[in-house]
Amino acid sequence: MLELTVFLSGALVMVLEMVGARVLAPYVGTSAVVWTSLIGVVLACLALGAWAGGRMADRHLSRRGLALALAGAGGGSALTALCHPLVGQWVTEGIGNLYVAAVAAAVGIFALPAFFFGMISPYAIRLRIGSLDTSGATVGRLYALSTAGSILGTFLGGFVLISFFGSSSILWGVAVCMLALSLCNAPGGARGRAALLALCILGTVVNGMYGTWRDDRSSTHLVESPYNSIRIYEGTDWGEGGRAVRLMATDPGYSQSGMYLDAPDELYFQYTRFYALGPYFAPHASSILMLGGGGYSVPKWILAGKSALSAPEDVRMTVVEIDPAMTGAARRWFALGDDPRLSVRHEDARAFLNRQGERFDLIFVDVFNSHYAVPFQMGTVEAAQALRRAVAPGGAVLMNVISAVEGEDGRLFQSIFRALSASFAEVQVYCVSRPDRPGEVQNLMVAAFPEKRDSAAPLNASGAPALTHGQAAVETMLAARYTGPLDFATPPLTDDFAPVERYALMLLRQ
Repeated sequence: MLELTVFLSGALVMVLEMVGARVLAPYVGTSAVVWTSLIGVVLACLALGAWAGGRMADRHLSRRGLALALAGAGGGSALTALCHPLVGQWVTEGIGNLYVAAVAAAVGIFALPAFFFGMISPYAIRLRIGSLDTSGATVGRLYALSTAGSILGTFLGGFVLISFFGSSSILWGVAVCMLALSLCNAPGGARGRAALLALCILGTVVNGMYGTWRDDRSSTHLVESPYNSIRIYEGTDWGEGGRAVRLMATDPGYSQSGMYLDAPDELYFQYTRFYALGPYFAPHASSILMLGGGGYSVPKWILAGKSALSAPEDVRMTVVEIDPAMTGAARRWFALGDDPRLSVRHEDARAFLNRQGERFDLIFVDVFNSHYAVPFQMGTVEAAQALRRAVAPGGAVLMNVISAVEGEDGRLFQSIFRALSASFAEVQVYCVSRPDRPGEVQNLMVAAFPEKRDSAAPLNASGAPALTHGQAAVETMLAARYTGPLDFATPPLTDDFAPVERYALMLLRQ
């Protein structure tokens, strides 16, 4: 039983840690800062628990003591399942700094169960040691079992449980398993632990019935996937006369996609309207690639014939979206229908570019990870080279970047700009929100061309295209082009950097 306990505890603590990032996502996002905070806090609490467990084993060694440590881990997991929304909301509202908020959320939500998990191995080892002559073998065997369990828990949590169950359901399951182990190790005098186990089983059942929470009065939904915690909710756009909108969010305080309920194929966010520059630059485009689907606003707009493409009925559009749950949410809540002209690929955008050999007339890039940073593998010199190989002669690449153009806050854009400039004949930059303030962080639409463009060319064969009613005209978008110097000292990212250095640079440039 001791060996089984150590093995299962090692597995379950890794399940707890793997689901931890999903629990924190609605409150502090899923960036490397969040993962670093979670791993650091859990390791610190495990270390503190190991110290406390060893001291307790020397003073009060008994099976009941181990059972109480197991029960503490189970009860702590149950409290985490119950209270993480309250703690997360408090952190979101009370702490503005991401680093402090991520650490505070990890401590408030996971410190208690991680502490008790840390107590288990040293206590079990002390129970198993019968002689100093074999103590080394005993310690090595139990630590090997614990590590083997952790390996199993890592793959089980990351590949299986998160794919099929919500985070709260997994936390309740961890609580039930740990309390059951507690009863198996010391069944005597276990009324309190048995009652707690019964409550956790009830919590598991209730959460299974209402795991994906939904408030029909406010039309709010939460969808969890292996990649994201996706929140769908509705609101009112008072800037458009009080029109009802539906929004998709994967980060706290931000929305990634939006849709007018009375016009699902219109473009809601201002930056998405700048993708109209694509049909302006290549009005006869027939093959379009979009990296990053989200709520599929731009594909719906293109396929509905709302753009200035000369033959929208002949368009073939390929969308690469890493998260199948995003596509599912778009179909269920954002009016994405079946269309023979649309092909959807669920994979990483960079991996798709590396492997595919087709050329596209237009390529739209709208890929982000947590807190609006372009994934580092899509901002490198090698990524720019892959985009250049994928664009057809006379075509264009339009890439959405959130950054400033000038100054310290513009280093992310400047790196991406230099990477694109090394592969494309011409690169233009359009400031979406504040063309008059290029030093402010905002959406930037970066347009890259395989050949130099003739600035004197007419708008297109049919004259200046008017966009959908209520959107900015193409002329206004063209006027938002950045005209300052585009000679930056910031070096482009390359995939030759060591991974840690590369990601550290990306964090600095955020």
